[in-house]
Amino acid sequence: MTASDITVRDTLRLLDGSLASFAEGVSNGLYAFWLGSGISFGRAPSLRSLVGKVVEFVRSQINHADPDCKFARTLQEILNLAGISDEERARSKFDEPFASWPDQDAIAQRLVNNYSKLLGLTVDGEDMDYLLWNVIDVCATFADPDMIPDVEHLCLAALSLEGVAPEMLSANWDPLVERAVDTLTGGNVALSPTVVARPADLQLPRNKTRLIKFHGCAVKAQGDPSQYRQWMVASNDQVAAFCTQANNQGLVTALTHIVGSKRTLMLGLSAQDSNIQGIFNKAANELTWLLDEAPPSYVFSEQELGMDQRSLLKNVYRDQITAASLTAVFEEARIQAYAKRLLPALLLDVWSRKLQALIPLAPSPLPPAERQHLCAGIVSLRNHLADMAEPEIDFIDALLDRFGRACKLLRDGQIEHPNVRFEPITNDVVTSLTGNPSLGALGLREAAVALGLVGMGLSRDHWVVEAESLERESGVLAVTGKGAAAARTKVYLTATSSGAALLRSEGHLVEAESPLLIQSQRLAVPMTRSPRAAAGRTGLPKVREVSILTLLQTSTTADELYEAFRQELAL
Repeated sequence: MTASDITVRDTLRLLDGSLASFAEGVSNGLYAFWLGSGISFGRAPSLRSLVGKVVEFVRSQINHADPDCKFARTLQEILNLAGISDEERARSKFDEPFASWPDQDAIAQRLVNNYSKLLGLTVDGEDMDYLLWNVIDVCATFADPDMIPDVEHLCLAALSLEGVAPEMLSANWDPLVERAVDTLTGGNVALSPTVVARPADLQLPRNKTRLIKFHGCAVKAQGDPSQYRQWMVASNDQVAAFCTQANNQGLVTALTHIVGSKRTLMLGLSAQDSNIQGIFNKAANELTWLLDEAPPSYVFSEQELGMDQRSLLKNVYRDQITAASLTAVFEEARIQAYAKRLLPALLLDVWSRKLQALIPLAPSPLPPAERQHLCAGIVSLRNHLADMAEPEIDFIDALLDRFGRACKLLRDGQIEHPNVRFEPITNDVVTSLTGNPSLGALGLREAAVALGLVGMGLSRDHWVVEAESLERESGVLAVTGKGAAAARTKVYLTATSSGAALLRSEGHLVEAESPLLIQSQRLAVPMTRSPRAAAGRTGLPKVREVSILTLLQTSTTADELYEAFRQELAL
C-alpha cells in the first residue's frame, strides 16, 4: 500500500495510531497548511504542457531570414538550459513544430526540472517577465473560469469552514481553494479565505482563514495587473531574492511568524524553492520547535521524503538531530498518504472529534465513563462512512452536500438557502467548543448523543445505517433493523419542536412513510383537537418522535440510554 493508493479507512487507522497527536492537533487548529502544485495535479496545467508552450512559441516567432533574430537567441538559451546534445540538436528541425521533434519529451523533461530557470530567460526588448506574462499568459491560464476544484480543494474548504485551518500558505497561482469555498457557501464573502498576494494585503481585515499566496495570485493579477503583476514569482532570480528583497519584508516576516507559531503540514509541496527553505531557516533562528514534542512540528504528505524536505528538517531541528536519530526523524515526519487520501480522512476525523467533544457537554446524570460508549459510537459511524469513502470528486461532492443538508435541517428544520451546499458543525476548534454559548440552542450536544446512539447500534449489529438521497423528502440517514420483518426507516434530526414543525410544513418529512424524528430538545406538548379523532386504531402510520434531552435526563448508564433509544425506534 502506497501514498497514492491507500484507502481513506486505512489513512484513518494511521491517524488513530502513531499519528493520533497530529490528528488531534489538526482538529484544534494547530497546523498551518502549506500547499504546492501537487494538490492541483490534473486541474491546473502541468509543467510539461507549459514548457512545451514556451518552446513552441519562441520557435514559432523566429525569423529565419534574420541572422540576429532575438527569438532565435532565446531558443538557443532554452536548448542550452535543457542540455541538448549535438545529436539531439541535429535531429531538431527549428522550422517544424516542437511537438514533432523526435527528442521533444526528453528535452521538455529536462526543462521541467529547470522550470524556474526557464522562466528567468528574457527576450531582447521585451518585459522581464515576458515568458510568464505573455507566452504562458499566466492569468488566462491559471485563472481560467472553467478550472474547477478537486477533492483536495473541497476538503480544504470544508476544513476552513470548520475553523480548523486558520492559515493556508500556497505556492500556487490558481484560485481553486477559493473557488471551492465559494461553491460550498454560495459565494458568501464573509466565509471566503482572506487572500494575501502581496505584502500590503497583510493589512486586509481577515476572515476565519487567511490564504497567503506567496508566489502571487493569477486572479488578482488579472483583475489589477498594476498592483499584482510584480508579485507573480516564477523565475529563479525572483525566488532567490524573495527573502532579501526590501519591499517583500512584510511578507517574509508574516511567513516566518507562521512557521514559528503554527506547526507545519505540507501537501503537494516539494520545498525545493530556496525561498521556502530560507523562510523555515529564518524561523528556526528566531524560535525553534522541539523535536520530541507532540504533536509533530513538521509533517509531510509523501510516499518518501524528498531531498529538499529532508534538508528542511535538518535545517529546522539542527543539533536536536543526531546521526543515530536522523532516520527516525525522517520517518516520523512522513504520512504515507497523498492529499487526495489524507484530506478526506482528516475531515471525517475532525467531524468525529467535534461530535465526541460535544457528548460530555450534554446535560445529563450520565457519568463521563458511560459517555465514552457514545463516543465509541461516533467512531463507529466515522469508520462506517470511511469504509465507503472514495477519494473521488463524486463521493466528496455527495458527502459535503449530505452533511450540509443534515446541519441545515438540524438547525432550522428547512433548507432556507439551497445554493449553500455545506455548513459546518461549528466554526470552533475542538478545544473551543466549551466556550460556544449557542450549543444548547442549536441542539448540537444532544444531536451528537443521538449519532453516538446510532453508532452504538451499528457496532452491536442491531441495524444497518445507509445514506439518503438529496430529494426534498429524504431523511438525514436511514436505518434498517436486523429482524426478518424490518423495514428501511428514514431518520430526521432537528433541534427543536419548531424545527420539527418546519420539517412537516416544508415537505421534508412525509408522515405516511412512518419516519423517525429525533429532536434534541423536549417534544412539543400535543394540542387538543376539536372535533376529536376517531377512537381506537385507525390503521394510519405515525411519525415516531423521540427527545434526546428527555432520554438523557432519565438514564444513568449508556446501556440504559441505548435501550430506551432502541425502544423508541421500534425497528
